[in-house]
Amino acid sequence: MRILLVESDQPIPSALHPTLNKHHFIVDQASDRAAAWELLNSFLYDLVLINALPLEHSISLCHRLRTVGNPVLILLILPAPASNDDGTQANQRTQSLDSGADACLTHPIDERELLAQIQAVARRGTQRANPAIAWGPVCLNPTACQITCYGQVVNVNRKEYQLLELFLSHPRQTFSRSEIGDRLWPLDEQLPSEATIKTHIRNIRRKLEQAGAKDFIQTQYGHGYRLNTIYNFRAELTSTQPPQAGTVVDTVTAHVWQELMSANARLQQEMEQRQQIAEQLQRSERMLRNAQQVAQIGCWEFDMQTLTTYWTEELYRIHGLDPTQPAPTPAENLALIHPDDHPIHAAAIQTPASNGEAFEANLRIIHNNGEMRYVNVRGGPIFDAEAKLIKIAGTTFDITQWVISDTFLDLRAALAKSQLG
Repeated sequence: MRILLVESDQPIPSALHPTLNKHHFIVDQASDRAAAWELLNSFLYDLVLINALPLEHSISLCHRLRTVGNPVLILLILPAPASNDDGTQANQRTQSLDSGADACLTHPIDERELLAQIQAVARRGTQRANPAIAWGPVCLNPTACQITCYGQVVNVNRKEYQLLELFLSHPRQTFSRSEIGDRLWPLDEQLPSEATIKTHIRNIRRKLEQAGAKDFIQTQYGHGYRLNTIYNFRAELTSTQPPQAGTVVDTVTAHVWQELMSANARLQQEMEQRQQIAEQLQRSERMLRNAQQVAQIGCWEFDMQTLTTYWTEELYRIHGLDPTQPAPTPAENLALIHPDDHPIHAAAIQTPASNGEAFEANLRIIHNNGEMRYVNVRGGPIFDAEAKLIKIAGTTFDITQWVISDTFLDLRAALAKSQLG
């Protein structure tokens, strides 16, 4: 239940706010009727609790709410009667109720009486004879601030209690994560992240599953969360009351429905996991691609079974080729190597590769723009479980800048030596 506590600033703060928090209510606070009016026009509240305001301000706020048709429940707390009260307290109570308040209390406030009055007002507002709310085996008792599942007490924290109260109060409604945050987090608290809400939902599911209610809260992909309708259906099947018209009561059908719902929940969970894995894979591929580009190292792989070649994007860049085109065949790849280095390629790469051995060689290649570049090629065999050669994989490292740099240094040293001679 979300409560708007309206009370003026006092030298000694009242104990109302911590008392309400202790009993799992969601509490926002306003210091005067103007601030209360702004909040009531911005958020949905189940109850307005007015305390320590001048009586005329309290009556004005109640009257204004009822005039515009706001159905929010109002509980007004009046000051303690004077010792020589001549009917003033009764007049104040009458004026408050006539202005639209649902109930009145008088200072000093007893905590148990306050909670009982809140529950009584809530029952009248929702026309429920029983304050407890339930969906299938799960029951929430607001008087005892207790959750039970199949009669077993489920220990939950304050926010988990509020989440279950929200779902149980609106059992057929789907709530998005943003709606949950708006409804359950007070204004003086930072709105939760999606990860925080998912953690609370996961904890509730785990606790209810341990008590026998698996998949009690369903994920509606792209929409949010809602209660699993199968549990209310089970309650109808086991009820001693005659089934409503149109209700399916065949136990075989119920069993099939239950299995379908469980399978759907498992499928949704698997889809979530697959999405997370896909996102992690995309992130890893992006990081690898960036690392290869920075290091100027391309990777390649040749499948001995299909005779197909795979190149990474960086290897295409090293050769100046279009990465959207198929990787070159072995013959096309040989044509990319400087003709004078074909013997090196045959002796240092082809021969050891065909023998299932590791290899390494420095070669010159002809870039697509006609320039000559230097690369270091290294790789090795990949065998299957039966020690059969199935692939050859390796890397191509663009070492052009280092070769040119070393050559330049060698030339400068030779020139200096000749000048000295």
